Formats: sequence, structure tokens, C-alpha cells
Amino acid sequence: MSILLPSTQGPVHEVFELDRITLFHLRPRLQFPFKTSFGVQRERDTILVVMHTRDGMVGVGEAPTLSQPIFDEYYMLGEYDALQRFFLPVIRDQLGGRIVSFDAMWKTLQVFKGHSFAKCGLDAAYWHLVSQQTGQSLAALWGGQQGRVPAGFSIGGHDLTDVLERAEKAVEAGFMRLKIKVWPGFEKQVMAALRERYPAVMLQVDANCAYDPFDPHHRAALLALDMFDLLLIEQPFARNDLFDHARFQAENDLRTPITLDESIRSLDDARRAIEIWRHFGIGDRLIINIKPGRVGGYWESRLIADLCAQESIACWIGGMLELGPGKWMNIALASHPACTLPGDHLQPQPYYEQDIADPVPTLVQDGMIPVPSAGLGCIVDWGSVERLTIHRYDVAMG
Repeated sequence: MSILLPSTQGPVHEVFELDRITLFHLRPRLQFPFKTSFGVQRERDTILVVMHTRDGMVGVGEAPTLSQPIFDEYYMLGEYDALQRFFLPVIRDQLGGRIVSFDAMWKTLQVFKGHSFAKCGLDAAYWHLVSQQTGQSLAALWGGQQGRVPAGFSIGGHDLTDVLERAEKAVEAGFMRLKIKVWPGFEKQVMAALRERYPAVMLQVDANCAYDPFDPHHRAALLALDMFDLLLIEQPFARNDLFDHARFQAENDLRTPITLDESIRSLDDARRAIEIWRHFGIGDRLIINIKPGRVGGYWESRLIADLCAQESIACWIGGMLELGPGKWMNIALASHPACTLPGDHLQPQPYYEQDIADPVPTLVQDGMIPVPSAGLGCIVDWGSVERLTIHRYDVAMG
């Protein structure tokens, strides 16, 4: 039976008369290097999108890019160029700098294909304005119902010792779940050591597309992970391999659920994944990682969460090493009732040597994070924004 997609309506609000939109190219430095199957990050290039209305409101959103096209085909300078060349001019020229509704803005932006991170920055800034104007929390606007959400910790260590040291700090800090970045040859020994040390901690691995479903050594390494009682295995194969993910799981009776990350770029991708897993009779072993930057924003993310709730599919909110405001937005989204697994929201210490949020998200107790009840959950430190800025671009909307 075909799946009917959710059709949740956007909010009603007064027209936003924009004065200008400002883009900031920021380069914050990580406190500790973060290693994945596709490289090591020591600093990030990201984009802050700021919408100024004529009546003085300021909406902030992050386009959480990477400096190189290594997660997917998008990268910071490409998204920065798309915002300057296409997205901001169309808001100015076709909409006249007036945002009547989310649907009107989104329909205009969808003329341009792809560029999900650029769209996410605009989407996030818009929702920040809606929250201020309507007095509703972002969590409420996105269907959230929980006052606190569980926190997971993502470990991108360069060797076993590094991973174990970071895991120890995370467990001591109270994190409920550890996610380990793995790649061929760096998985079984690491997970065996972690499971021996922490038999009761939720563990999962993230492969970031590093494995080949037709390589016998890769297949054996993934199947061996079943012995460690993992919460999930995240995106072992290439992003366009929806079918191969499901077939591998079904044909090899892999008991550990597979989470799709890079493969889910839209609500329709989520629908297709659910239908494919059900075709193989393994619908109970599919989990979806929702990343706002990857799917084009928070409203598309909310619709994917609605679909997961409708179809009884587990999901959680992933991250792209966002700065504080983006992390707070992800936490608000994670309060959606469909998000039943801990998300990638923070680390035992701040991600960055200098952030732009005050405060940054922190654990309160029992591995939980409070969901903001109003606004972003933080104040933007504009002095820090200025210090981290590599380039600034302003477009008048009037």
C-alpha cells in the first residue's frame, strides 16, 4: 500500500516586511579535531543568515556547511554564492522583500534545485522571526511536545586510545548514548573495547558511506557488529544506495537496525526508504536520521518526523557541528514525539573555542537537555560573530 505523505499546514502570521538580509561567512575553530571516514575537521566554514524586518525584529539561521564537498556535493563557498546570486535576489525581486507565508517563500525558493544548506539557513531565520512574532516556541511550531530531550555524544577519534578517552569523558558527563565514527578496519576492535568498558551504555556507529556492499571484507566487518548489541549502524553505504542498504540487511539477516543519513534528502526520500524496507519485510529495522541542513530546513524536517510518527518508524535529529543557535534549533526539533532516540546535540565541553551563542546547550541531569520554551534558547553574541567573520554580504530588500 502506498504511503500518504503528511500535509501539515504552515503557521499563520502577519506579513514580514524585510529591511535587509545579511550573510556572514564564519570560521570557528573546534576545541578538538573531529575525524570521520572522509577527513579531519579542525575548523569549520559556515554561514549565518540574518533577516532584519522593518519593525526591528532579527531572525537568525545557520546554513551548516562544510568547507569542502566531502559530506555531499555542497560546500560553503558554493552555498554562499547561491545565496548571493539566486536566493536573496529572488526574495527581493519576486517577493518584494515581503514574506506573506512559509508556503509563499518556499515555493519561490524551490525554483532553484538543490542547495539544501542555503535553503536551511533562510528557513531557520524565517522560523526564528515567526517564533518572535507569534510568541510560540520553535518546539511548538514544529510539533514538539517534550520539555527535555536525551543527548547523544558523537566521537570522531583518530585511534582507539583517543576514542576511549573521549568516551570516558562523555560517560562521566552523563551522556546516554555514544556514537562512534568508523571506517573499514576501524570498527570491530573499537566497539569490542567500548562494549567491554560500558556494557549498559547505548552505542552506535556512523560509517558516513565508507563501506562497499559488494566488498566481502566490508560485508564481514559490518555483520560482525551484530555481536555488540548496537543501537544502530548509520549509513554504511553510498547515499544513492537505498536499495543496497535494505537488500544487505535482509539477505544477511543483520539484526542491528540501519539508520539512513546521507540518503535522506527530502520527505519523498524518507517515504521511498520506508516502502523499500517494507518490501523486504524489515520495516522494523529502519531508522531515519533527520538533519535540517541536509533536507533543506526545519519545516521539511518536521514533515519527515510527522511521516515517521505516522508510519511508526524510529527517528532522531542529527547534526552538522552547528554553532550554538543551530544546536538550540535542533534541540527544539528533537522535542517532536517521533524523535525517540538521542540526537547529536552537544559534547562534554563546548564544540568550539569561541561560539556565538550565550548560553550554549548543556546537560542538566540524567543525560537530558532542556528544550527552549521561547525564542532560540540563547542570545546571539554579535561581538563573537564579528570576530569569527571572514566575509559579510548585505542585501537591501526595499
